Amino acid sequence: MPRRADVSLLFDLFVVSQRMRRVLADGMAGSGMRPDEYAVYGLLFIYGPMTATEMAEQLGLPLSTVLDYVNAIDDAGHLNRVRHPDDGRAVQLALNSRGVAAHSRANKHWEVVRKEIEGSLQMPKSQVRAALAALDDAAIAAALSAGRVRARK
Repeated sequence: MPRRADVSLLFDLFVVSQRMRRVLADGMAGSGMRPDEYAVYGLLFIYGPMTATEMAEQLGLPLSTVLDYVNAIDDAGHLNRVRHPDDGRAVQLALNSRGVAAHSRANKHWEVVRKEIEGSLQMPKSQVRAALAALDDAAIAAALSAGRVRARK
C-alpha cells in the first residue's frame, strides 16, 4: 500500500469516503440500485414505517434530499404511505412487497462488499463503529455550533 498522506483527520475521512464510494459502486453494479439508494431502502426495510423527517435525521441528509429519494422509491412502485398513528397530519413510509424484493436483490451485492470490508478490518468492528459514532457526534456538534442543524432526538 502506498504511504498515506498525513494531512488531517478530515482529510483521512474524505479519502476513506471516496474509496468506500468506489468499492460500493463497483460492488453494487448490476444490483438495480446505487449504494445511496440501497442505504435509503435499507433504513426503511429495518426501521419502517417512519416519516421522511425521521429518515432525514437517521441518514444525516436534508429533508429535501430524502424527499427526492422517497419520490424515486414511490415512482418505482416500491413504497407504501400510511397515516401516522399518533399524528393524523403526518405520513409514515414503508417498503411494499415490491420494495422489499428490490432491497433483497440488491442486498446480495451489498453483503459481498460488507463481508469483504469487515473481513479486512485490522480491529474489531465494534471499535470502528464506535469511532464512526464519535465522528458523527462531533459533526453534529460542529453543525449545531454553527447553527446549521437541529439536535438529534
